[in-house]
Amino acid sequence: MELIAYWIGATMMIVAPLFKIKTWIILVIIGLIVLTHQAINNELYNLVFLNLCSIFIYSFRFNKEQQKEKITL
Repeated sequence: MELIAYWIGATMMIVAPLFKIKTWIILVIIGLIVLTHQAINNELYNLVFLNLCSIFIYSFRFNKEQQKEKITL
């Protein structure tokens, strides 16, 4: 079952750019969370660190997009 979840996480990251920016960021964050779980299970701590940094950066970007949306309303 975990293998299917890992494939879904990778697929989410691949199809994410096909959506609007806010949906894109959410899909990337969810995909990174799933892939971080896989990296932890395989003890690939360099990838865990990279994924956590990416999650933080995309979360920051999502926050900026929400603020930009409030300004335009």
